[in-house]
Amino acid sequence: MWGVCFNSKVIRENKLCDKVVAFDLDTDNQTAILFQPESARELKLPVMELKVLSEPPEFVYGETVRIVSHPEHIGKITDIFWNFTHHCCEYYIAVNGEQYYTRFFARELMNYQF
Repeated sequence: MWGVCFNSKVIRENKLCDKVVAFDLDTDNQTAILFQPESARELKLPVMELKVLSEPPEFVYGETVRIVSHPEHIGKITDIFWNFTHHCCEYYIAVNGEQYYTRFFARELMNYQF
């Protein structure tokens, strides 16, 4: 399952505010166990601190993508945030290990096939 982290102490301490995360439910169905992004792996949160997304993001952490407007720029997804105004994901990428500080919407990226 995928969701967006709201503002709580645990989320702020782990720098997850507005970040899109992948999680599984614990056996109590009240606790989310995060597994993406990697930096938050195994972190447990109450499910009520997440906005559960009806669909997964188009791209996931670590996926290799190409920038549509600059097809020579190939990078990996490093962060996914939820844009509350547009109700969609915005992606941040690193190209050749260098972090881009521009956000990209899904329409601005495409899968890269080796």
